[in-house]
Amino acid sequence: MNNSTIEAEISFRFLSLDKFQAYSLVREILGATHNADPESNRYIAYVPLTKQTLEGINDYYVRQRVEVEACDIFVSISSDAHKGLVDIPAIVNRMLKYIDCKLTFSFTVL
Repeated sequence: MNNSTIEAEISFRFLSLDKFQAYSLVREILGATHNADPESNRYIAYVPLTKQTLEGINDYYVRQRVEVEACDIFVSISSDAHKGLVDIPAIVNRMLKYIDCKLTFSFTVL
């Protein structure tokens, strides 16, 4: 029996927001956060990708006229095993139907 733990966190990221956009995103979508990038004077914002946030992300993307190159779906995998399978939830495919952005993966072995 394999007792390894594999966790996947999935976020939609806005990679280049101005200060106003970053702060308004946090007010509009529950769970959204942002970090300042001091080198570019821009903000990177993370929104957990769930059924509840999907419509809000899409509405914000359209309303703020974000370029598709300035966002991605970020899949972060944490595992205590060096190998294994990870099922990516169908919400990722659904989001790609709305916003056909790139996927970015991060894998961390604990």
